[in-house]
Amino acid sequence: MANLLVNILESFLGDVRKHNEDTGQIAFDCPACSAEKGMPDGDGKGNLEINYNMNKFKCWSCHETNHMHGPVIKLLKKYATPKNIRDYLLVKPDAEFAIRKDHEHVILHLPEGYKRLAECTEKDYKSQLALAYLRNRGITDEIIDEFDIGYTFRGKFFNRIIIPSYDSEGNLNYFIARWFDKEFTKLKYLNPDAEKQEIIFNEGRVNWDATIYLVEGATDHIVTPNSIPLLGKFISDKLLELLHDKAGAYIVIVLDDDAWEDGIALYKRLNFGNLRGRIKIVRCPEGYDPSKIYEKLGNKGITKLLMGSRFLKENEIY
Repeated sequence: MANLLVNILESFLGDVRKHNEDTGQIAFDCPACSAEKGMPDGDGKGNLEINYNMNKFKCWSCHETNHMHGPVIKLLKKYATPKNIRDYLLVKPDAEFAIRKDHEHVILHLPEGYKRLAECTEKDYKSQLALAYLRNRGITDEIIDEFDIGYTFRGKFFNRIIIPSYDSEGNLNYFIARWFDKEFTKLKYLNPDAEKQEIIFNEGRVNWDATIYLVEGATDHIVTPNSIPLLGKFISDKLLELLHDKAGAYIVIVLDDDAWEDGIALYKRLNFGNLRGRIKIVRCPEGYDPSKIYEKLGNKGITKLLMGSRFLKENEIY
């Protein structure tokens, strides 16, 4: 049934950007965003996320301006053909299933075959290939050990680097699974059975009283001190609420070089209430993100980048 749903969505939304078959969460380029940019074949961002089990969709970029959120049938009525709509109505999950899934509590486990790379030897199959992948990106053995970075070579997440995340009580709440093998794969990342918008990645590591850096990905996070990865370019309601409740110092936005406008939008969203006047932003050099800067320049490069944080001028915001 899931394959039929995915085929219907692909028929009018194009290539899949991410897909978690366990949760039914799938991402595409947003047709509204792509149209605004004059890119009919997609903008490559993958900001439109659909949960076909829950019958919900949302574009994390334009959900407010273009009303790109709501039940999946709303999306089909706007962009799909009549045949797509008929096919969808025949195979979509029923409402009771969606309500039941919405209230399920997921207990997450590290994937089958996971092993900490810090504990591997040359005898561990493909461990040296995984280590080489990380070291080629400047990731040191100290970082690998500190963040429990591991790998798998079997099971659903085979041939993937695993970066685990733990909540404030030390419980696993998410992990990043990044393909490291030289063989081609369509999906570089494979998400676990958990909603990333419902977790704070490595919440237990956050010092809420010090400057907090908001970065995009887990590889940016592991090289940026006291950082929280958004796992994308947009902030979740949960993280927004926590920052307002707990952040005691500055919050600095450090998105990738191609996300300056997204950074400004995030700045505006954060800069109100008790956070007003405490939001700063950093602009990465063209072609770089924090992980790439660390790969090329190490800690000195990251320090220099973060020292460039500043407040936005009023004419830059509006």
